[in-house]
Amino acid sequence: MLFNELFGNYLIQKKVLKENVIKEYILKSDTNHNALQIELSKARLVNDEILYRHLADFCLLKYRFMQISEVDLDLVKKYPLEKMIELRVLPIEDNEEEITFLIGNIFRIEDIGQFKYLNNKKLNYVITPSAQMDKLLEYVTNKIQQKEVLSDYSSTDSDITEADPQGEVSIDAPVIKLCDSILKEAVSRGASDIHIEPYENKLVLRYRLDGSLKKMDDIPIHLYPAILARIKIMAEMNIAERRIPQDGKITLDINNLSYDFRVSTLPTLHGEKIVIRIYNVSFVSGDISTLGFTSDQQKLVLDMINRPHGIILLTGPTGSGKSTTLYTFLRHLNKEDTNIITVEDPVENEIPGIAQVQVNPKANLTFATALRAILRQDPNIIMIGEIRDEETAQIATRAAITGHLVLSSIHTNDVASVVTRLINMGIPRYLVADSLLGAISQRLVKKLCPKCKRRKKTTFMDMEVLKINEPKRIFEANGCPYCNNTGYLGRIGVFEIMVLNDEIRNFIMSNEYTSEGLNVLLKKNMMTLLDHVRLRILNGETSMEEFEKLNDVVDIKGLEENQD
Repeated sequence: MLFNELFGNYLIQKKVLKENVIKEYILKSDTNHNALQIELSKARLVNDEILYRHLADFCLLKYRFMQISEVDLDLVKKYPLEKMIELRVLPIEDNEEEITFLIGNIFRIEDIGQFKYLNNKKLNYVITPSAQMDKLLEYVTNKIQQKEVLSDYSSTDSDITEADPQGEVSIDAPVIKLCDSILKEAVSRGASDIHIEPYENKLVLRYRLDGSLKKMDDIPIHLYPAILARIKIMAEMNIAERRIPQDGKITLDINNLSYDFRVSTLPTLHGEKIVIRIYNVSFVSGDISTLGFTSDQQKLVLDMINRPHGIILLTGPTGSGKSTTLYTFLRHLNKEDTNIITVEDPVENEIPGIAQVQVNPKANLTFATALRAILRQDPNIIMIGEIRDEETAQIATRAAITGHLVLSSIHTNDVASVVTRLINMGIPRYLVADSLLGAISQRLVKKLCPKCKRRKKTTFMDMEVLKINEPKRIFEANGCPYCNNTGYLGRIGVFEIMVLNDEIRNFIMSNEYTSEGLNVLLKKNMMTLLDHVRLRILNGETSMEEFEKLNDVVDIKGLEENQD
């Protein structure tokens, strides 16, 4: 294909990739009858934004990465949806003289010209990454479908199931379309949880986005029984049982990625509340540099996880990214000559080459019983989803001192409390000192929107909090359509890492050991969670507001009073 050769030469001139790599993928693209940018994007050899910016320059067009929150549904509805999906195009701006289309396939520009007959205006084109266009079209399709169902069945006497006389429901029934659209829209928006909450006169739909719940819609309450029944059927739950809580799982493929939806129902005053946790089971990254550690922290982490034996514990609240960190470690360590076995509840992400055990209390397969069996399976590395009780803690500790690397999570407020927690679980202090390699505490803070973050001069109070001696330029949240007027877009990790050395081990085993004393010892050289947030503020990544939020949940007394 001539285009692939010309664009490839352009990328070579711009030194995006080496010539031999570009030529290899030109050949691959031609063999697969694909555009070069598609193959390079799939191989993840270059960041999509860099790749598609160069494509836009090469084609003498503009580039734009558009967020779902920026989509104008009223404008989109003016054009035939099926045609937009076929041509991979969305209208994004419309004025008296011209209309601008976002395009995901530059080879269909001539076909997109047919939209001109609808309004006889000049057409402009803006390029976006192909993968992002998939997400935008998925969102538009689901949102339009959702709005149509809610509009068509707003009457209290309407039947959203459209069941036949035998009670059978068609796969095209409105309730199926509505429930599918709710799940898919949540994925498109990057939600971690879906909340469907019944009240006296309405059903409220909320998504958890970047750690905060956001109301999406009010759904007519008469549709609730059908929605509840549909979700229970999808999750293989008992639709007749409404008196007790239930759990289930839905598995769906969306945009060529697999997702697990863990469903929980809870009987409330006006009906069963539904909460759905979303897991991307196609997560494949084993690149530790993507987690957000500083360069010094990353060196400490790599040194710890490459040790042949010992325990490494992660701590942090639910939703702080511990599972992502653990799975990234496992993928990094997953090699042909290494036997890795995990015991989890639930298995959130399937990793080829690793034996993963799902806890099943009904069959008496607990963390402790699974661990005993795993130790007879000749493992090099063991991952325990969570250390919840004394028995699991004792087996894990014994495994660590008998030549196994053990990765797990534990509930504490900070890394220093990990030692105290293990001691309180009945592990002798000498065994804690001997087996524990280190601990990592982590949180997620909101990331400032790159489009609208606003410069701010540091006040005297800011300088005190940031521990700086002279004014610095920092940023604060503002709000724009790109970030849905929140001022933030996405979240980033902040960490503190305790690595046990001889001084710390001797202190743990000494009669002078206290949790407060360990805190003082650690703060001599360790970057705390709040220190990491300070660094991210000074780098323009997050705001003072996020520092204050973390400040409220971290016990500062004992963490910082001895630092100065």
